[in-house]
Amino acid sequence: MTDDSYRPFDRRTFLKTTTAAAASTLAVGSASATPGKGSDVRTVKADYERGISTSDIERVRRAARQEYNARGGDLDDVPARSTPEAEDGTIVSYAYKIDANGIPHQYTGIAGDADSVAKLHGKADKRADTLGGDATTSSDDVSTQAASWNTILHDEADFCSDPYGCVTNNFDLLQLQDDGDYAQDAYSMHQFFVMEPGVQKYNSNWANEYGYPMHDWRQNNMGGEDLDTYDPLGTLDGSQTVNVSVGTGGVSLGWQYTQPAVTTIDNSSPSSNYAKWSEEFNTTDAQENTNGMQPGSTTWIDEQSSGSGYYDLMDLISEGQFYDTGWGTGRHTLKHTFHVDVYY
Repeated sequence: MTDDSYRPFDRRTFLKTTTAAAASTLAVGSASATPGKGSDVRTVKADYERGISTSDIERVRRAARQEYNARGGDLDDVPARSTPEAEDGTIVSYAYKIDANGIPHQYTGIAGDADSVAKLHGKADKRADTLGGDATTSSDDVSTQAASWNTILHDEADFCSDPYGCVTNNFDLLQLQDDGDYAQDAYSMHQFFVMEPGVQKYNSNWANEYGYPMHDWRQNNMGGEDLDTYDPLGTLDGSQTVNVSVGTGGVSLGWQYTQPAVTTIDNSSPSSNYAKWSEEFNTTDAQENTNGMQPGSTTWIDEQSSGSGYYDLMDLISEGQFYDTGWGTGRHTLKHTFHVDVYY
């Protein structure tokens, strides 16, 4: 069981140094934005053979940004973006909106076979209805200190393949604003990782076996990355409430979720700047029903010059392994990666 008194060690608070001289050349990473009315939701769909390309996605984003500015906003570009990459899959649905605060929201549907396309098109329509509401994103856990965590990207994705199942990868990317550090910025990832087995999704014999969410902060071109906090830590065995705490610099950030009867193992490497977990679905109930986890991590990384454009920040990975519960011994993996960039 978790210990509510436990708090991860904040290495940044212990080691932090401030380089004030850098203030004249570096600025906190943020796209320049005057609040507008938000763009309409744009949705694009494709069949399995054609798929949706990166250039298709860029056209949708560009049109949304132009509309946002035409409605009273002043957005150089959105503060963050993610580019989906599916191994052995095809992007068949995509929905995108910029909210009134200039924050992007997107949904990506990835199919591993032609039979899954219609359901992913339907999911994109449902997400478009949700994104079309008046809700806006400004912050996650609001702090009483001068600094605060602000959400700068909301992303959702499903990778489905008949008869195996689906792997869902939803996340919020947050940035620590007004942190008082002129040399580095802090970013945090809140991931919602879920596996839905084929026995539930497709009425097949395929069940959950292992899940592998990963926050790979090594995949950046900014430099100075320092994985400061991540959670959960260690091995968690059995059903329990998991309290996640990934704040840094004295500013709290956290959430909780219910872990089912599974075993979660911490495979992270702070010295190598990645956080990774394996989730073993070792009960029939967990194997045959939708289950997952909500891990988080926070990293400090070198600031870049204001107005210099997009920079690679990290890769967010969702990988799920399913197994055949019938007479066979088959295994099948669904994996998708999001390349996350931030704008300066």
